[in-house]
Amino acid sequence: MQKITTAPTGWAMCLALAICASLSLAPAGPAMAQASWETVPAPAPLPAPAASGMVATADDEQVYYEIHGTTGDWIIFLHGGTGTALSWGNQVPAFAGHNRVLLIESRGHGRSSWNGDPLHYERMADDVVAVMDALAIPAADIVGWSDGGDIAMIMGFKYPDHVRRFVTFGSNADTNAYDADNLARPPYTIKSSRAEDAYRAVSPTPDRWESFRDAVYDMWHREPHMLGDLPAITAPALIAVGQYDAISVAHSQAIVDAIPGAELAVMPEASHYMPLHAPEAFNTAVKDFLDRQ
Repeated sequence: MQKITTAPTGWAMCLALAICASLSLAPAGPAMAQASWETVPAPAPLPAPAASGMVATADDEQVYYEIHGTTGDWIIFLHGGTGTALSWGNQVPAFAGHNRVLLIESRGHGRSSWNGDPLHYERMADDVVAVMDALAIPAADIVGWSDGGDIAMIMGFKYPDHVRRFVTFGSNADTNAYDADNLARPPYTIKSSRAEDAYRAVSPTPDRWESFRDAVYDMWHREPHMLGDLPAITAPALIAVGQYDAISVAHSQAIVDAIPGAELAVMPEASHYMPLHAPEAFNTAVKDFLDRQ
């Protein structure tokens, strides 16, 4: 486990360990057989992008993006907290054959810059729209995992013209969203330095891992608080959550109740890391929803 200088406690520590264990390198093999949802496999390597680059934001940050596929409707995949575009190695090949896939790394994450100010989900949503505008993408489908789904929901009510449809997985609209019983068991008790390793491997400021990590933890304590904004969303929405997710099914139901016409999908035998441990089922659920809309 990485050294923690300002450590969260309680559920926040459990969630921090869970997220930091989820993104680039598989942990050591378990001593005994585990259910697939109790594991956190490494994602498949991403194929080479068709294009990549940086977009400058209104406050002079640089946001990294890459594009996979050359034809079809746009679909944007947004990673979770402390993650990178590398999270989507199991999804890009499944979608890039029929879609133009856009991966965006949130400010401070991966190759995107960060000026050290407190992180905010709404600012990250602004950044996604800045990338879309720079690439002349008027509207897209959005798939957001964890923090990425929080960003997708904000886009749904703040930038409705930019969002055709969206899917969230393991995402929250308030800070009282967590399932303490699930967080006390694997895979959330797995210890790993994988998020730190991935950050240091691709970040332009690898020595800032500790301050970046603490800024993400601080954001998790402060935000989001947007249940009251969700009724303004008009885009079709699928709110998915794992049976053994870090986010409670009850909270996911509250999100669905707030968004007009939204659908709830409780994924059986799935944790917060379903895109990694059950990618085929995850990809099928996303495709089925988008095909029905």
